[in-house]
Amino acid sequence: MTIKGTKGLALLLSSILLMTTAACSSGGSNAPDGAKASSKTEGSAPAIELRMTWWGSQTRHDLTTKMIKRFEEKNPGITIKPEYSGWDGYFDKLSTQVAGSNAPDIIQMDYAFLSDYAKRGTLLDLTPYTQDGTLRTEDHDSSMLSAGSIDGKLYAVTLGVNAPGVVYNASVLQELGIAEPQESWTWKDFAEMANAIAKKKGDGYYGTPDISGTTNIFEVFVRQNGSGLFEGNKLGVSREVIDEWFNYWQGLRDSGGATTAEVTAAMTNALETRPLSVGQSALDFAWSNQLITYQNVLKDQSQKLKMQVIPHMEGEQKIGEYLKPGQFISGNAKTKYPKEVAKLIDFMVNDPEGTAILGAERGVPVNSAVREQLKPSLTAEEQLIFDFIDVVSKHSSDIDPPYPQGFSEIDKNFKSASEQISFGQAGIPQVSEQFISGANAILDKAK
Repeated sequence: MTIKGTKGLALLLSSILLMTTAACSSGGSNAPDGAKASSKTEGSAPAIELRMTWWGSQTRHDLTTKMIKRFEEKNPGITIKPEYSGWDGYFDKLSTQVAGSNAPDIIQMDYAFLSDYAKRGTLLDLTPYTQDGTLRTEDHDSSMLSAGSIDGKLYAVTLGVNAPGVVYNASVLQELGIAEPQESWTWKDFAEMANAIAKKKGDGYYGTPDISGTTNIFEVFVRQNGSGLFEGNKLGVSREVIDEWFNYWQGLRDSGGATTAEVTAAMTNALETRPLSVGQSALDFAWSNQLITYQNVLKDQSQKLKMQVIPHMEGEQKIGEYLKPGQFISGNAKTKYPKEVAKLIDFMVNDPEGTAILGAERGVPVNSAVREQLKPSLTAEEQLIFDFIDVVSKHSSDIDPPYPQGFSEIDKNFKSASEQISFGQAGIPQVSEQFISGANAILDKAK
């Protein structure tokens, strides 16, 4: 009886052991929660996804997504989700995302809005990552590092150095027998050229689009008058200068040299839709890096574009031209992966492969070693940009401080003011006065 009982007990214990072993090996319901998943991911880094947003043309989208793909290949475990658009509405969307705590990890930023977003606590302080070597800045121009810094902290890295200028269709000017503009040309020369182009080409063709509502070109005009667009938390430009600007463009509309109110209202900032691109004008105002895209989207690819500085003012008090960070790249202060954000930024501005893909589309590279590396492989358009930047660097004045908080709203109001005038809804003195009082109220509120 005892022996029989012992054998039975042994068989029972053996069965229990086999069942337990089988359950553990199968990963069944008796296994601890997550045991199966842990065994599969043991020794491998968790996947990291970063969202990246930028504005620009199709050319920029193509180059940036190509750069992202190469970064992902070199950094397994990190994926970048692109979110791109045109300039129109970009900062409206970003502002909404920030308010909803849903902003992307990597943000293309503009000099005009840097101070506003940095002081709102939106942007990541990149200083620690320059100190630990993740983000290298030793070959970056010190002025560009200063431009991306607020209160001693680096919030933005320059993607390219730009300058404002006039893009012109050299082929059309040659066809019409009009001499190309020189570096010394004036606003009077510009108006005469625009009128001559329109007259010689006939109905439906303009010398230039009406850019009277474009704040950053107006700013050059203001600088030529010896003041700045802003002075502390007040508008720095007088009503007389604003009146002079609006009157200048009113004259060009009246003479047919600039686009009509209706044509201008239908325009967007997308270069593909601009009169110069579609064959309705021979001149336009743009940033130097946009020359490449302009040439790529030109309706008649046999025609060649060139670039000249913004026209001078007769008796100007200082040169209005300036070098500007073309675009910045910044991080979101709330990102879960700040080091990886810094790593991507470093790839965009310092890595030989990343910078070779992006080229000069966002402007002349800020890294001096990269500039030397790119020179032998520059396209004709890129060489024009490099040469233009060389001219501006020799004949320019220092960039003004970043725009104050509230600039976005002021920028929209300036465009609305120009539309009121062009459509004849109000007179220039009245519109100028309303713009000034409205701008100062916005700035006072934003203190």
